[in-house]
Amino acid sequence: MPKFSKAVFEPLVNSIFTVQISDDQAIPLRLAGITSRQISPLFESFSLNFDPSLGIPVLPDNSYPMSAEGFGPELIHISATHAGTPDPNAYYYESVFNVLVEES
Repeated sequence: MPKFSKAVFEPLVNSIFTVQISDDQAIPLRLAGITSRQISPLFESFSLNFDPSLGIPVLPDNSYPMSAEGFGPELIHISATHAGTPDPNAYYYESVFNVLVEES
């Protein structure tokens, strides 16, 4: 199984991921769901959607060490995305993966 695949993350939905912001600061993000996309039969394409905790300021788009029980730490790129609500402060984080499918 590839290092990153949808199957790796599926059992972690609703788990809390610790995002290491600096040596002495970490914040929790909940893996709220996984969205699959079909862009090519050669790639498994999916995105992870993370909900921030209330009161956490928006993080800049960047790659952060992230871990959850049974996962990581691994460097994962996240981007803040507007939640599509009338509230301009409502957002979530998204991490997009396009993983080359290995031939059997």
